[in-house]
Amino acid sequence: MSQGRPHAGPLFRPRPIERRAWVERSLDRLISSRLRRYREQILYLVVGGWNALFGYLNFVVLYYFLQVRLSVTVILVISYAISIANAYVCYPYIVFRGRGSVLREMPRFTSVYLVALAANLVILPLALRWLPLSAYVVQALFTIAVVLVSYLGHKHFSFRGGPHASQEQGNGEQRQSRPQSPAPEGE
Repeated sequence: MSQGRPHAGPLFRPRPIERRAWVERSLDRLISSRLRRYREQILYLVVGGWNALFGYLNFVVLYYFLQVRLSVTVILVISYAISIANAYVCYPYIVFRGRGSVLREMPRFTSVYLVALAANLVILPLALRWLPLSAYVVQALFTIAVVLVSYLGHKHFSFRGGPHASQEQGNGEQRQSRPQSPAPEGE
């Protein structure tokens, strides 16, 4: 037996809970103790950077190969669908450490990006018509804006609430419940 784990060996596969705990501990070790209080924001910037790069390259590749056959709006919708799936794999497990139901979190998570997509569907064609910028530049600028704004949407909407929300805060500290003001007498 290695590392105190039963059945360790070539056929041993850690359960998802063990794997998740290992990932969380590993990520926490990468952030210095002075910056731990900003863990969520730091990890969001790292993961958001990855998702922005993935989403942008996804758009670039689709636009490059499909711009002759499909409109920019159709390409944008396809790109968002692929990018949302990638982002959902990263954010709840690495950044927000959500433990909520996928059936509850995924629609909320997707709705944050649907708002961004709606804005993007309006802004991209207008920017292409009125600004001397290519679709690549406009989409890169919009992608950066989405990373910054979507943090608030995910923190306060997508991953709020869950079974451990009263015990854990996104930054790893214990969440303090606000003291209740005493009820007026006579009630």
